[in-house]
Amino acid sequence: MSARIQSSLLAAFIAASLPLVAQADAGLPVYAIVAATLTAGIAGSIYGNNLGDVMASDVQKHQISIASGGDTDIAVTRLSYRLDFEKPLWQTQDFLLTNSLEASIGHWQSPDSYAYRSLNDVGLTPIFKLKSEAQSPWYAEIGVGVHYLSDVHIKDYTKSTQFHFGDQFGLGWENNQFRLGYQYLHVSNANIEIPNPSTDLQMLELGYRF
Repeated sequence: MSARIQSSLLAAFIAASLPLVAQADAGLPVYAIVAATLTAGIAGSIYGNNLGDVMASDVQKHQISIASGGDTDIAVTRLSYRLDFEKPLWQTQDFLLTNSLEASIGHWQSPDSYAYRSLNDVGLTPIFKLKSEAQSPWYAEIGVGVHYLSDVHIKDYTKSTQFHFGDQFGLGWENNQFRLGYQYLHVSNANIEIPNPSTDLQMLELGYRF
């Protein structure tokens, strides 16, 4: 099977599956992240390089980062390890689209006033990063990944499942060594089981690239 056919099949799979991730929460930020991820995956696979070839290429950068933030009632600390692949997904004179793979582990902590005070979160997320050019320090990125929570209880509600999807959006600045950015993370199980109370986290990220 040719790389072009593989890319088209991959794009069709993304198109069929990603709307299901967003269906549980019809908020504009969630649909925007899913739509952007869908667009990046399809456009890159059809017009750029094969996604499998990109992820099989050499690693251009490693990154270790810490992010801190949460919502009004949950404080989150998140450690991440990321691989930036050398081969771009899609590149033109006006922009550069690259692909990364991020593994993360996080700790959620709620106040003493709640019945369920903490849980841990392990995630794996493919990331699409957009820049105006290869040397630009400014970036925007999106991704949809999977998360496993150590408990279904947090604060005063139950999430029904430990398996969740994570819709992730980021903006920031980076150079060859450092990274400073904003992250938005939406965690939901896409109505695999009900009830499905989602969690929206906002964090600041500091990373070291090598």
